[in-house]
Amino acid sequence: MAGETIGLISAAGYVPRYRLTGTLLAQVWGSGAGERAVANYDEDALTMGVAAALGAVEGRDVARVGACFFASTSAPYVEKSSATLVATVADLGTEVLTADLGGSLRCGTTALRLALDAVRAGSAAEALVVASDMRPAAPGSELEGQLGDGAGAALVGRAGVIASFEGAFSASHEFTDVWRNQGDRYVTALADLTFVRAHGLDRHVPEAVDGLLKATGRRREDIARLVLYAPDARTHAALARQLKLPEAALPREPVIARAGNTGAASCLLGLAAALEEARPRDQILVVAYGNGAEALLFEATDALAAWRAARPVAAQLERGVPLAQYGRLLRFRRHVETEVVRAFASVPTMVREERQNFRLYGQKCRDCGAVSYPRRHLCWQCSSARLAEHRIARRGRVFTFTKDHLVPNPDPPTVMVSADLEGGGRFYAQLTDADPAAVGFEMPVELTFRRIHEGEDYVSYFWKFRPVG
Repeated sequence: MAGETIGLISAAGYVPRYRLTGTLLAQVWGSGAGERAVANYDEDALTMGVAAALGAVEGRDVARVGACFFASTSAPYVEKSSATLVATVADLGTEVLTADLGGSLRCGTTALRLALDAVRAGSAAEALVVASDMRPAAPGSELEGQLGDGAGAALVGRAGVIASFEGAFSASHEFTDVWRNQGDRYVTALADLTFVRAHGLDRHVPEAVDGLLKATGRRREDIARLVLYAPDARTHAALARQLKLPEAALPREPVIARAGNTGAASCLLGLAAALEEARPRDQILVVAYGNGAEALLFEATDALAAWRAARPVAAQLERGVPLAQYGRLLRFRRHVETEVVRAFASVPTMVREERQNFRLYGQKCRDCGAVSYPRRHLCWQCSSARLAEHRIARRGRVFTFTKDHLVPNPDPPTVMVSADLEGGGRFYAQLTDADPAAVGFEMPVELTFRRIHEGEDYVSYFWKFRPVG
C-alpha cells in the first residue's frame, strides 16, 4: 500500500569550505592530483555530522524522530556517544534511541538499514541517520591527497517519502586493506593496490550489486542513478564501468572528484547529491564498501519533485576555497606545534546549560516580547520577570564585529561577531569559514556547531557564526 511505503523523507550533505588541491601538494611534495575537501581547524566528524543532521531536519517536526544513529570511523571520542550529542543539538526528545556505529567504512549504510528496520518495525515513527568522517592521513603520504572530509544525513519515515526503500543486500568478507589500530594517529592502507582491487573491490562490490538486483527483481538497465564508494576518483570511474550500468546512471561528476574519499560518509553524502538531480521513478543504487560490500536500492517518488535540499551538495562543492598555504593544513591538523588555549571547562555547567548552549533555547518576555540570549532573570527591555522559554533562530545579520590578532588561532585573526537574529535576540560568537577582510555590518550569518576548546582534556562544543551561502 502507498501509505505503508518506507523510505527517505529528507536528506542533506555537508562539505567543508576548504580544498586541498593537487597543485598545492605538488608544490610541497613534488606530486599530487585532483582535490579534496578539508575540514576547518574547529571541525571534526561530529560537527560535520551535526551540520548534515540539521539540514536533514530543517523545517520538520523533530518530535516524530524516535531514533538517531551516528556512523563514523573517526569520531572524536573512543568512549562517549556522538549520536547522543547530535540528537541533543538537533533538539530531539530525550526518549530518542541513540547508537554509534564504526569500524567499517560501510557503517554509514549499515546505520541507514538499521533506521529503515526501526521504522518498519514501528520502534520509531522517524529515524535520523548521520554519517561523517575526517580520517587522518600522514603528511606526504598518498592518502593525504585522497581522504576527504564530509558528512551526509538522511531522515527515514513513512509520511512524505521522497525515495522508497526497495531492498538491500550485504556481502560480508574478512578483508584487510585499510585500518587504524587503537592509538594510531594515521590511517594505514595496504600498498599492493593490485591485490586490493583483484581480491577486494572487484569481487565484493559486484557480488553485492548482483545479489541486490536478484533480490529485487531489477535489471541493470533499470538503474537511473549510481552512488558508489571508491578509494579514489580513478578507481571510482573504473568500478562504475565494471558494473555495466546504463551510461546515464553514472554521475557526470561524482562527489569524490571534488570532495575526495569521505569514508563512511561517502554514500549518504552521495545519496543526498543524487536526490538533488533525480526525478520521480528513478531507481537509485547505493553501493558501500568495507570488509565486504553493501548495496541498497531506492526509487524516487512523486514527492521528490517538491523537495528541496536545505543546502544543496552541488552548491557546496562549487563554493570550495583552495588552501593557499600548506602550512595552514599542518596547523589545522596539529601536525606542527600550535599554541592551544586550555580554557576552563565544567561538566556540571554543561549539564545545567544544555538547553541553552546545545539546543539554543533562550527566553521571550511575556509582557513586551523581547528575546533574550543567554538566559537572564529579568527582561533586558522592560525588566519583567515573566520570561518564557524560547528557541532562537540560527540566522541573523552582523550588528558589530572585532578582529583579535592576539588570541591563539590556527587561522588568525579571531573575528568576534555580535549579530541580531531573525525573530529577535542578539548572539555573540566567533566567526568561522570566512575571509576576515570581507566581514561587514549587516552581513548575513548563520550559527554553526563547532569545537571551541579542549579544557580538562575533553572537547567543548558551542556555536559560531559563518557567512550565509
